[in-house]
Amino acid sequence: MHKGAIWALYVIKVLTFWVDVKIEVRGQEILNNIKGPAVAVANHQSSLDVMVMSYCWPDKCTVMLKSSLKWVPGLNLAVALTNAIFVSRFDKEKAHLAIEQAAAAVHDKSLKLWIFPEGTRHRTEGFHPFKKGAFNIAVHAQIPIIPVVVSSYQTFYSKDKRYFRWPGHVIVQVMNPIETKGLTREEVPELTEKIRNQMLKEYEKISLEVSDRHKLKAQ
Repeated sequence: MHKGAIWALYVIKVLTFWVDVKIEVRGQEILNNIKGPAVAVANHQSSLDVMVMSYCWPDKCTVMLKSSLKWVPGLNLAVALTNAIFVSRFDKEKAHLAIEQAAAAVHDKSLKLWIFPEGTRHRTEGFHPFKKGAFNIAVHAQIPIIPVVVSSYQTFYSKDKRYFRWPGHVIVQVMNPIETKGLTREEVPELTEKIRNQMLKEYEKISLEVSDRHKLKAQ
């Protein structure tokens, strides 16, 4: 792993411990056992997502993010140290070029690429529609897609008021990889929606589990 990435992930883990949030990763072996290139897609809730990434970050991995996140305090340091790939959402030509370059990079260097296909954070529960960039990259490079589902932060963090209710508990479920060999660009929309539906179902399941545990502790 890149030295910068090791340092960034260590710092973030310390901060996670300080804010008293337990990260429970299920299926880490799935990420670890894939030795070749792959695209990991995860749901996007807030800047706290970087805490989750620090606990399940696989070897030889980088992240693709929107350009504006370069300036988010704390997050900007982490993504810089992990050699993140930035994409402008407002320049389609540059975004298309970045996707082609990312596909070539992950394939040639045998990297894993972490992407938030929703493209932006949101204040509501559930998922926004998935953008197709991550899935285009995977199909273009003919590499597997690994869905990573993170439970809701609602039990310990208010998105509106931006404050913590400690302690917190997050479940991260790494799902089985989905192969893209033989798929074409025309099949990307269907693939995107299929994976989104699978991830949303898992999100609702593990979020309910976290919520039920929280209620039991509060009694």
